Amino acid sequence: MSYLPFTILAYLLNSIAVTIDKFLLAKSIPNPLSYVIYISLFSLLILLALPFTPIPNSYTLLLASVSTILWTSGAYFMFAAIKIGQVSKVVPTIGTFVPLLLLIHAAIFSSISQTQLAAVAVLILGLITLNSHTLIRSYICMGTNTSGEGTKPLLGGELLLGILSALLFAVSYLVLRQAYLESNFLTVLVYSRIILIPLILSILVIPSLRKIVLSSNNHSVIQGGKKTGFLFLFGQALGGTQQLLLTYAISLTSPALVNSLQGIQYVFLFLFSLWLFKEKYSFLILLSKLAGIGLLGVGLYLLVS
Repeated sequence: MSYLPFTILAYLLNSIAVTIDKFLLAKSIPNPLSYVIYISLFSLLILLALPFTPIPNSYTLLLASVSTILWTSGAYFMFAAIKIGQVSKVVPTIGTFVPLLLLIHAAIFSSISQTQLAAVAVLILGLITLNSHTLIRSYICMGTNTSGEGTKPLLGGELLLGILSALLFAVSYLVLRQAYLESNFLTVLVYSRIILIPLILSILVIPSLRKIVLSSNNHSVIQGGKKTGFLFLFGQALGGTQQLLLTYAISLTSPALVNSLQGIQYVFLFLFSLWLFKEKYSFLILLSKLAGIGLLGVGLYLLVS
């Protein structure tokens, strides 16, 4: 079964979910730790399938658990970066570094063919080209902070958190792929979530962390009105579905191939900005966007040919 339809649909859903995440982090949840706890609790719903799932061996359970811990840590640092920065800056940074790291791994360990390696390289080049204006404006040309008060170091704040998040995500996908090679999709998916139970409980046991999570301010996502509550549930539904599709795609093929298609997400975001928000782009920016889309098309052609 081809991984491409599942991957493309996953990135479409994620392009919507990240925008909702930014709104909730900025308006409703002061601390990213609370947001990660909410996401983790929501993902525990998959445990309803536990009675119908074969029990994995200890090695598979270990791999699945480690992957979940790494991914959850990556999510925390991503939300922390978004909280102090901008989603338009953080998401492209993480989305660029994850496939780059996986490309390096695939090249070193020859986990994909030479043709696939070339396709991944072209797809990543398309991703970088598509986001070139954002990345240059955000990091290479940044001399002042968003308020214009002084300067910001290149490796400070959201960039450092974004790189750390990308590293954790990349390693989690590699570990997850190994788990899928050891067992079937449903077993790994369900048993990978069990580790979240002691993880959440350990956080709630620590008084300072429990205070953050249980703060009345953090409950505004649930109690802050129908609009906020609906956005949270809708965002979680999209995020959960996206992650399910992405992990299923990883169960079918190398994480390097799946994550090299990150650029598809930014094509959707670009189209949304034109259609829904009527954003205007300069000629150079529009040219870079179209060039990036063209490279993504070439990379997709190489993948399917």
